Amino acid sequence: TRFSNLVFNFLLLTALQKNIVEGNFLRDGFSSKVGNDARTRMKLDDAGAASGLSRDMYLMKDKQWEVHPVDFSTVKSLKLRRHCEKYLSKPIKMKLSTRQGKYGYRAVGELPTGKRLRGFWRESISPAKGADFLKVSYDDAVKQRLTTIEFELQLPPSDKKSRALPTLIYSIPVEPGAMNQKVVVPRGAGSVKILPKGHGDGGQVPAVDVGKVQVSIPMRSGLVDPGWAKGRMVFRRGRSVGPV
Repeated sequence: TRFSNLVFNFLLLTALQKNIVEGNFLRDGFSSKVGNDARTRMKLDDAGAASGLSRDMYLMKDKQWEVHPVDFSTVKSLKLRRHCEKYLSKPIKMKLSTRQGKYGYRAVGELPTGKRLRGFWRESISPAKGADFLKVSYDDAVKQRLTTIEFELQLPPSDKKSRALPTLIYSIPVEPGAMNQKVVVPRGAGSVKILPKGHGDGGQVPAVDVGKVQVSIPMRSGLVDPGWAKGRMVFRRGRSVGPV
């Protein structure tokens, strides 16, 4: 009996020491991860402040964003609708710059044909956050909680006799990535409005609400694992193993 008690006490002490060591390891590992995330956020905030950009804009500046086509059927002016569809019927790649412009930081919208449109990008003022979430739409509720970035594209004049530049403004809510704090991703659909006469001379500027728009970051094509695709007809009809 005495020997059995000694063995039991030895095993109990061994188990307690193991639990203490594992607990310290997990706690130290968790604390280290939290500390690394905090240091990463502080570095990004400092870098953005040094460049004059907000943290979200600082993370966006080196990425090439893609603005998808918009349905212009709600635009009543047939001339304006056709003019917008002429340039914006296909995805446009937005190249962002940190050079200050007249309406924000400069940007360039590149069409699939190679033609470029002058643009700007900026952080817009968020609406008041006191509205009841149950009484507003989902997209409006998201905009109240997150940062909203505006992409602006200026089209050529629709009339040779006019110098007004029809302007489209895309408003997109963004937020940091859930897994990677060093990226910013769009959150839900954005909204689009048109300034038929451009910004004008600073007075009251008429605007036309168009609808929703999707903005994304172009990604390279993925790869199909030959072992996984073997026997699956969907990957064998008109498609070779490799890029999707």
